[in-house]
Amino acid sequence: MSAPIAITGGHTVQPAGAALPMEDVAASVRERIARVERLSALSLLAAAGALDAARLDDRVPHERVGVVLGTAFGCFLTNAEYERRFAAGGVPAASPRLFAATVSNAAAGEVAIAFGLAGPGITLTAGAASGTVALSHAVNALDPVQPRADVTPVLAVLAGGVDAVDAALSAWIDAGGFVAERPLACAASLLVLEPLAAARRRGAAIRGTILGCAVGFEPAPLVPHAGAGLGAAIARAIERSGVPAAAIEGIVSSGRPALRGGEERALAAVFGDRATPSRADAPDVLAAAGPRAVLDAVATPPAGTVTLVVDACTSGHVAAMVVRSGAGE
Repeated sequence: MSAPIAITGGHTVQPAGAALPMEDVAASVRERIARVERLSALSLLAAAGALDAARLDDRVPHERVGVVLGTAFGCFLTNAEYERRFAAGGVPAASPRLFAATVSNAAAGEVAIAFGLAGPGITLTAGAASGTVALSHAVNALDPVQPRADVTPVLAVLAGGVDAVDAALSAWIDAGGFVAERPLACAASLLVLEPLAAARRRGAAIRGTILGCAVGFEPAPLVPHAGAGLGAAIARAIERSGVPAAAIEGIVSSGRPALRGGEERALAAVFGDRATPSRADAPDVLAAAGPRAVLDAVATPPAGTVTLVVDACTSGHVAAMVVRSGAGE
């Protein structure tokens, strides 16, 4: 990376039940949440908190702010409900209101409309690592390798991960569609990212910086010798950060048990015997896990602490990110 990317806002929403925490949300956003499906509602809540924390001003016009959402299962819940109604009542029961939300980019669209973000709008999926992959995509949008003079530059990106869980998704997982070793939970975790120099010029409160990131693929993540794909992503993220591996003070993992062997081999290849990651506890919040880990990594340690965040999914998707807490160099 040519320059660090600042984290100027961030918010995680993980409701304990069906009710959503909307006490501090603007009335216009509450009204929109009331009429959208679950994935969009979670995204809107996390976006409201992240954007409020970032306090973007007129120097960051919203038409130059992008949205990048990562999701493992996207609109699965809405598709399941649409199918249920159609199966029960035929064409007359097919809801046009539900149909609009059966595409996974509906959540990113709702966020962009609600907050007037007219920059690039992107939804991607890379299994449970989708949120960290989305952050990497956003970093690249803010720090392009080959900038084009004919493209209006993006000044900030709202990015992260979101997934919604209910009985329909759990039944599909139980049928063998996905390896889930921990209970799953709904959550959204979104960050506001800006070039560090620009964030400093406008006097933004900088929570941390992203120094390097990389994504990859582990072709056979559950075999005994797995780890090469994740190891390559870790090595590339560290290389891009410009920070030697010896200077990385902490390692945080998404902690999915089936991937532990490959993760340990990947980390040992870079750090040797001193690779002792802390791992997330249950429940698994899927695409929100990586972004939430990034927020925790820049919030908890002393300013200047460098942490490696590792995210991997049994789908084979992997990502790694080197972050520094606070605004220091």
